[in-house]
Amino acid sequence: MRSGLRRTSHTQRGAAIITAMLVVTLAAVVVSGLFWREHVAVRSVENRLALSQSRWIERAALDWARVILRADLRSGPADHLGEPWAVPVVETRLDETVTAGAKIDEGSRNAVLAGRIVDAQSLFNINSLAGADGKPAELQLTALKKLLQGVGRSASSADLIAARVMQSVSVTVEGRVVPATRQPLTRLADLLDVPGLDPGVVGALEPVAIVLPRATPVNVNTAPAEVIAAVVPNLDLGSARRFVSRRERTFYRTLEQAAVDIDGQPVLNPGLLAVGSSFFLVTGVIRYERVESQTETLLERMNDRVEVVWQLRR
Repeated sequence: MRSGLRRTSHTQRGAAIITAMLVVTLAAVVVSGLFWREHVAVRSVENRLALSQSRWIERAALDWARVILRADLRSGPADHLGEPWAVPVVETRLDETVTAGAKIDEGSRNAVLAGRIVDAQSLFNINSLAGADGKPAELQLTALKKLLQGVGRSASSADLIAARVMQSVSVTVEGRVVPATRQPLTRLADLLDVPGLDPGVVGALEPVAIVLPRATPVNVNTAPAEVIAAVVPNLDLGSARRFVSRRERTFYRTLEQAAVDIDGQPVLNPGLLAVGSSFFLVTGVIRYERVESQTETLLERMNDRVEVVWQLRR
């Protein structure tokens, strides 16, 4: 009898110990979960704060670019690669004066900015293909065909691209306005949906072409040799490269001055070429704590104003 009572007592004590262990384990799991949820919530708040700070830095950097471009306009209508706006900003560590008062030292936040301003009119503007009477602009279409051949692609792709551009232009037929059937192009990637156009053509055009809101000439002071060769009739790539090499030592205030340094001294068409620009592309990378933001912004300079046309974040 007593032996049975002792066994029952031992069993109860064992069950109590196991129950206590389960309760402790369950409490530990619950507390761990609470701590993890709190950690995730804190990280989420920190990430949102870092993103907000990076956006603040981005706006400050963009304001700086706009000031530089406005100041540059006062020095004259010519835009060239020797001006302050053309100097890239290498990776630069920022202090608290440009991070809204956030303290930055070796043991806390780290903010880094890098970027550059690129003359958007140093590239061939696809929207310059839009012509009158429902037809592509002939000179620009010829230039695009030559440009495509220069980057190793078929000139026939130019007709497909021009047809897509014309679809976004309203035309007048017998006194009646026919509205556009497609939205205007905004970026080169919009050409990827053109039927029959090889996607590789878009990739080949990226270093030498761009899409701007309206027709624009190419800036002879900043354009690469491939673009110069395309927009100057009867100019081969070798001659264009020699011109670009000569341009490194100077810049041109008029097209007549530029023509003197081109082999054969051709007459430069002001419909295709200019010495200044209205559109500039600002690219930048901002790293702040765990956040890295890459931005691309198109600016248009009009008189003494510089406005944002579009902005892309990655």
